[in-house]
Amino acid sequence: MNSDNTSSAAFEQTKEKKLPLCVDLDGTLIKTDSLHELLLKFIKNNPLKSLLVPFWILSGKAAFKARLTKEVELQPALLPYNEKVLDYMKEQSDDREVYLCTGANEAIAKPIADYVGGFDGVIASNGDVNVTGKNKSDLLNKKFGKGAYAYIGNASIDYNVWDDAGEIAVTSSSSGFISAVEKRYDNVTSFKLPGASPRSLIKAVRLHQWVKNSLLFVPLLIDHKIANVSMVIAAVLGFLSFSLMASATYLINDLLDLEADRAHPKKSKRPFASGTISAFSGVKITIALFALSIALLFFVPWEFSIVAGVYLVSTLLYSFHVKSMVILDACLLAGLFTIRVIGGTVLIANEWSFWLLAFSMFLFVSLAFTKRAAELYQQIQRDVKHTAGRAYRTDDYPLIVSMGVSSGFISVLVIALYVNSVDVVKMYTQPEVLWLICPLLMYWIGRIWLKTVRGQMNEDPIVFAIKDRISHITAILAVIVVGIAA
Repeated sequence: MNSDNTSSAAFEQTKEKKLPLCVDLDGTLIKTDSLHELLLKFIKNNPLKSLLVPFWILSGKAAFKARLTKEVELQPALLPYNEKVLDYMKEQSDDREVYLCTGANEAIAKPIADYVGGFDGVIASNGDVNVTGKNKSDLLNKKFGKGAYAYIGNASIDYNVWDDAGEIAVTSSSSGFISAVEKRYDNVTSFKLPGASPRSLIKAVRLHQWVKNSLLFVPLLIDHKIANVSMVIAAVLGFLSFSLMASATYLINDLLDLEADRAHPKKSKRPFASGTISAFSGVKITIALFALSIALLFFVPWEFSIVAGVYLVSTLLYSFHVKSMVILDACLLAGLFTIRVIGGTVLIANEWSFWLLAFSMFLFVSLAFTKRAAELYQQIQRDVKHTAGRAYRTDDYPLIVSMGVSSGFISVLVIALYVNSVDVVKMYTQPEVLWLICPLLMYWIGRIWLKTVRGQMNEDPIVFAIKDRISHITAILAVIVVGIAA
């Protein structure tokens, strides 16, 4: 026998001495649930057909999983993997067999196993059997024998498997759950994951984006009704309701856009895309935010509820379809900002201002194109022609910049015409002073676009303005100008 055969035989003998390692998928190998991700992707791709989901569930969980895999598929390369479990698998695979053992359908499990590599086999659900809990332990006992395998899982349903396993490993973001497993069994190998912190939750609901809803106060300020207590209270309640609803729609957008976000260098760090917060938790938070938002609507004029409804429908249209449509996506984003201004007008029961609505539309179209131009600039730098979930190409960059700059300066023209209108003469003692807003706005818009074409713009210009000192100074000067004119 030559040395190669001797080494191979020694390796196989060593491998046989150790128990085969069975690795769970959802929440263990990946920091998410494949079923939840399939369902979200299916809802995004087939919103009307998703109404059939409750009927599919009635056929049983195994059949439901199999049906979903026929409708949509996941991309293994874009899933958030548990690096600690991956490292553990690699260490163990040298001297023991490793199996992927999951309740996910085999059509999902096998491509993931092939992508990760290092597995000697896959044990997964099919259209008849749902391989979770007792079903999973029965299959493993039949294949390896009771106590003759190691198992790594992450949830209470895995107690059924751990009770019969010879070696036990657990991974979770819950210290309490890991402690419970360690108390119940001896010699537990554990892998603690970082949990969802208050910071990650704030990041998910995009609390900083609430500043956009301050547009609800604009009609109140322009019409000099800031001293009216009842109107101020209505505006504050409307602001809170709108902000909660906006946060809920941000969550929906992120949940429906998981794969596209994971393919993006910055968005891949978002809480849902990275697996820091589970998709299921995201759904529960979304429902809670909607409930609070709707509750506040009972304390404001009923007309505001209509505006809020239009905003909600518009954002859902954007999330499901319009965000992948060239130019129309920017127009709808601008429309969402204008809807906020309309909402503020409704809250104080005031007449709509043509000037304010026209200014809002042109300015926010410019800012929407700023966001798209910033994204395209990053694509150009990465030599990526097309980004998942978007219909823009890098060739569109010059045109997007041209349209964005034009829209921005048209908004300045609207302000100039407004300053010369009869309404302004009635409301201000020195209306001519308001002309100073025009150069301030021209400077700010020009600077925003200069930053954009130089690649120095955050992909959200509103976030950039919040953090930018020059933007703060420009805003303060504009307030001073309005104060002098009043």
